[in-house]
Amino acid sequence: MKSQRFVLYSSLLIGAGLCSIAWMPVFGLSAPPFRTLIVGGGPDTEHNQVAIESNVRYLGRLLPPGAQARVLFTDGNPDSKNIQCQGDDKKIFYKKPEISKIDGPSNLETVKSELSMIATDAAMKPGAPVLLYFTGHGSPNAASSFNNNSYDLWNHKELTVRDFASSLKAFPTRTPITVVMVECFSGAFGNLLFEDGVANGEIADLNLCGFFASVAQRPAAGCTPELKEANYRDFSSYFFAALSGVDRLGNKVTGADYNRDGKIGMNEAFAYTLLHDDSIDTPVCTSDVLLRKYVKIPDKDVMATEYAQVMQWASVSQLAALTGLSTALSLDGEGRVATAYDEFMKMNPESDSSHDVHLVRFVRLAKSIVLAHLLGESGDEMAKAKLASLLKAESANPLR
Repeated sequence: MKSQRFVLYSSLLIGAGLCSIAWMPVFGLSAPPFRTLIVGGGPDTEHNQVAIESNVRYLGRLLPPGAQARVLFTDGNPDSKNIQCQGDDKKIFYKKPEISKIDGPSNLETVKSELSMIATDAAMKPGAPVLLYFTGHGSPNAASSFNNNSYDLWNHKELTVRDFASSLKAFPTRTPITVVMVECFSGAFGNLLFEDGVANGEIADLNLCGFFASVAQRPAAGCTPELKEANYRDFSSYFFAALSGVDRLGNKVTGADYNRDGKIGMNEAFAYTLLHDDSIDTPVCTSDVLLRKYVKIPDKDVMATEYAQVMQWASVSQLAALTGLSTALSLDGEGRVATAYDEFMKMNPESDSSHDVHLVRFVRLAKSIVLAHLLGESGDEMAKAKLASLLKAESANPLR
C-alpha cells in the first residue's frame, strides 16, 4: 500500500495471477492444532497507519480457540507511539498499539526466524494447518517484470517473493499453508507456488494456496490513518468478513455461501470480495497464477469466448461474481467478454476509477474461468491434478 507512481503493462496484468486483539474465539476448536503468524506495520512510523493495526486486531479476534498465534508488529515494543492516526480535525497524531499480544518486531530477521520455528513445529505435526497473514506496505520490482516484488518490513527491510519462498522450503509437504497478503503489488507472491519463487518455474513441493489484494503491477487499499473502522474499504475487510461471517465492527455478514452448503470457503470469500470490495483492489488467488502457467493461449482468443459458455464453465461462486461485475459494468450480450477486454486494453493502466477497477476484475475472472475449462479438456494430467488439489485448498476455511 505504498503511495507512488507505478508502471502497469496490460499484458502483464492479464498474464499475471488473477486470485484490540483479545483472541476472542468465534469458531469451534480446529483439529489438528492451528498455527498462524501475523506480520504487520512499517516500514517506519510515518507509514504505519492505524488501519494496519486494525487488521492485526481484526484477524486476531477471528482465530479459533486453541490457535497457536504469533504476532510481529513494528518494533515489537507495545509502548512505542508509532501508529499514525488522523482525528476528526484531520490532524495527524501518533499512538501506542492497542494489541494485547505482540511477540516481536516485524523485521526481516524475526520474520525469517518465526517462519523457521513454525516449520520445525510443523514437522512434528505435519497435518496441522498454517495461516500466514501480512498486512502493511509493498514495493514493486519492475526489473523483475514485477515477479519478485517485496513486502516492506520494519526499518526499511524487504521480504521479497524469493526470500519468502526460501523460508517456506522447510515446511513439510503435508502441511496445509494459506498465505494472505494485503499490501500493494502483492500479487507477485502468487509465485510462491513455484520453486524458489521464480515465475513459471517448476511447481514447489508444498501444500500452499494464497490470496492477495492486488495484481503484481498495482497498489492496494488499506493504508489509511483514519480511526473510524466503519469507513474502511479494503481486501481484509471484505475477505475476512465473508470468511468468518463477522465484520470489523462485530456485525453479521451473509451472502457468501454461494453453493448453499452451510459453509464458507476461501474461494467463496474471494468471489465475495471481487464483487463487493469498494476500493482500488484487484485481487489475485493462486489458482489464477497456476492456470496462467499451464494454459498458453493468446488473450484475444480467450476473450472471444461467448458469455454463455463462460457462465456455463464458471463455479457457483465465480458465476455470482461474474454476474455482479457484468451488471456493475453495464455489460450485456454474448460478446460482452470481448467488449470488456477491448475496453480494458484501452484504459489508463493507472486508473483507480470504480469502473476500471471492476473492469480489471471482470476480465481477469473471465480469463481464469476459460483457462480452467481449457486445461480440463487438455491431456496434461499432472497440471489437472495440481489444479484440482489447489482448488480444494482454496475452498477450505482456516478459521473453522
